Amino acid sequence: MQKTPWIALLAAVLATTGCGGGSLSEKALKTQAGTIESLASESALVAKGVADDRTTDNFVSVHSDYLREAARAIAKDLGSSRAAGSLDAKRREAARLASQVADDLSRLHRAPGDRTLAAGLRSAFSREAEAAGKLSK
Repeated sequence: MQKTPWIALLAAVLATTGCGGGSLSEKALKTQAGTIESLASESALVAKGVADDRTTDNFVSVHSDYLREAARAIAKDLGSSRAAGSLDAKRREAARLASQVADDLSRLHRAPGDRTLAAGLRSAFSREAEAAGKLSK
């Protein structure tokens, strides 16, 4: 697997984090939500690989940990930010989604070869990606 996409994803995560504790703009929220959507979509692909028995436990363990840390960083950033009016409800929802993605990735990380768990998590990640996508529009 090429490292270039992961470097780009890491750069996107780092670029969208860092406003913690400050005021969150609508544009920044949409960017954060888009990153959550990407993380959840990538997580769904990893879970599909496990469910289809096409990945190694080592790959799943390492990759799920990487994705989990990125999701946690976004959740932390959104959790410590402020937003005005209706944007604050979207901020809270995005933070909840990022936390849920991270929690689901923790489950996958702990059981990287559990095909049944992975199949269920694939569906969860897909729902989380869809919800985050709506917030990013």
